[in-house]
Amino acid sequence: MQRASLARVWGFAFFLVFGGHQASFAQIDLRIETPKASYLQFSPIPFTIKIKNLGAGELRLAETQGKPWLEMVVQSRDGQLIAPEKMLLPPEKTLRSGQSTSISVDLAPHYLIRDTGGYRARASVRLPSGETLMTDSLDFLIGRGEVIWTVPRGDGEERRIYSLLKFYEDPNVGLYLRVEVPKKNQVYPSRRLGAFLPLGKPVAEFDPQNNLHLLYAVAAGKYRLTVVNPDGQILREETRQAGVDKPVLTKHTDGDVSIQGGVVQQPSSLRERLSTLQARIGAKAPPTEPDQP
Repeated sequence: MQRASLARVWGFAFFLVFGGHQASFAQIDLRIETPKASYLQFSPIPFTIKIKNLGAGELRLAETQGKPWLEMVVQSRDGQLIAPEKMLLPPEKTLRSGQSTSISVDLAPHYLIRDTGGYRARASVRLPSGETLMTDSLDFLIGRGEVIWTVPRGDGEERRIYSLLKFYEDPNVGLYLRVEVPKKNQVYPSRRLGAFLPLGKPVAEFDPQNNLHLLYAVAAGKYRLTVVNPDGQILREETRQAGVDKPVLTKHTDGDVSIQGGVVQQPSSLRERLSTLQARIGAKAPPTEPDQP
């Protein structure tokens, strides 16, 4: 549901818009946006700050006296200020009259947003004149998610717990992978694998490098392979359509893991490049397939 409100304070105009807040000033138009209203605990929390130079002259945004020109102010819903864990270092920007720019910020590595619950964030921009312009607050939620599959790996201090979680993201449900090291009280960023579909349990195998190979259904007759390293970083992703036989993971005697069966589905960007090349040499381009989920 889209909402709108308007208030005037000390010559500033604040606008509440769907997915973000906007503040207009004589020199710049400043907006803060985030794509979702809620995020899974320990996952990225992306925000975008949009700035437009409304002045007649050039606007230079740069660090002054050791302070960055852009800062984020984050609070819990009850008003408690969340101290930054890592300083935000935005790149310098020079904007001509009428020119716009966007800055992407992931709050997760910069602020200790660990507990579930409600939070609010706003952007603060320091102008060359020394004045500071802030947006209104934008609310978001941090949720726990539901573990649907988990497997331990290793022993002692380096023992890791690999988990798949589903998390409600109005109006959809997302599938996430999380890697934890309990003895070190360490949780790596949760990785979104795609939309969650209850089409059977995932199949998992580890290779000699302790990389996790996951095979799971993403649609009827369609499967995705995701390979991640011990820190949860994605190394490979591949989608296969079941044909005469459906895709399966195979672990060989030397410990290596491979996927067998099914037909590899090319990403849409690769299909477009192949279509362009084939058109140039006079070959018939393959039919375009629907985008993958």
